[in-house]
Amino acid sequence: MAGRPRLPISTFGAIKTTEVGAGRFRAMARFRDWDGQSRQVTATGSSRNAAERALKVELAARMRVGNVGDSANAGSPFRMLAEAWLEDLMLDVDRANGTKIVYEYELRGLVLPFFEHFTVREVTVGRIELFLKLQRAISYTRAKYSRTILSMVLGFAVRRGIIARNPVKETSRMKKPQHTPKALTPDQVAAIRLAARDWRTAKGRMRPKPDGQVRDLIEVMLGTATRIGETLALRKCDIDMTADPPWVHIRGTLVMHSGVGVLRQAHPKTHESNRVVAVPQFAAEVIRLRLTLIEAEDGEHLLFFTRNGKPLAPHNVRRTFREILRNAGLEGKGIPHAFRRTGATLLANELGMQAAADVLGHTSMATTKAHYAEPDRAVKSEPATVLQRLAPPS
Repeated sequence: MAGRPRLPISTFGAIKTTEVGAGRFRAMARFRDWDGQSRQVTATGSSRNAAERALKVELAARMRVGNVGDSANAGSPFRMLAEAWLEDLMLDVDRANGTKIVYEYELRGLVLPFFEHFTVREVTVGRIELFLKLQRAISYTRAKYSRTILSMVLGFAVRRGIIARNPVKETSRMKKPQHTPKALTPDQVAAIRLAARDWRTAKGRMRPKPDGQVRDLIEVMLGTATRIGETLALRKCDIDMTADPPWVHIRGTLVMHSGVGVLRQAHPKTHESNRVVAVPQFAAEVIRLRLTLIEAEDGEHLLFFTRNGKPLAPHNVRRTFREILRNAGLEGKGIPHAFRRTGATLLANELGMQAAADVLGHTSMATTKAHYAEPDRAVKSEPATVLQRLAPPS
């Protein structure tokens, strides 16, 4: 006698509902889970219909988990594929939590609003081309991020056998706009320092009890050309002010964890970002003063911290920087990144592009040259001296 036929993965059998008490009903069904095991799934409600609705919600949630290749096809809603890709992304141990948060934000904010009413097969090259052109009309960066996220989602579909090819790869290439890095001038740096000493809110009111951390942070970032998360992650044990020259060891950064808040990550952005940076005298003086504030604390204590000793949130610091820039008449300068560009430009002009890349923690000089070091426009006399050799005989 043949046994009961096996359900396909991520499907369920007939729903049975029974009354289990006064005004209480239980709905149940056999569900074949992502791991191939059949399980009894139940839900209760105040009526038969309520119990069945609750059960269907539970079954739908189970269908979204596991091997989407068995539960989705080219005719499935694109949103279903996107959610499955997101679940798969969250299981990727090689992705930083901050990266996962950014990808989810870009998926929901950029891609899904355009494609959520299409099926997977309806996300064609032509529709993607139109989507990217609309995004490019807003900004190149927006279009670039949109293309990246959409390509990852559809690449996931290819790997799961849902579609045969990734249509994003067949769209037109976007031309990157010309960009020249701009460093801060000495006058602009002076204006920022002045505004930081007496900074006010947008309404002109003084901030309550300024503790000087923002002023100190500006000096340390200028003196080390570090990222804001790297600077805010500096601990007492990462600093040696007795060395000659004094140095800081960049070996962590701050990241946002969903539902938890700001945490210190035990490694910086990339492998090359783990580096030791010599500190100039003006920044070393500030660091020494800050170390006196935490002299009694252990080596894990942060150099910059809240009143409770917790990490400062980078987005709050950036908001403060924007107010300082507004008061300095430099709104839109993009601090704190402008500090890194300023340091990179000075280092590249004086010591060469490789030295600048090493201090900034870049994998290659190409990144430093393209995005951080402002080209040196000063007229050099040496080339003219060399070319003088081509002068006609006297």
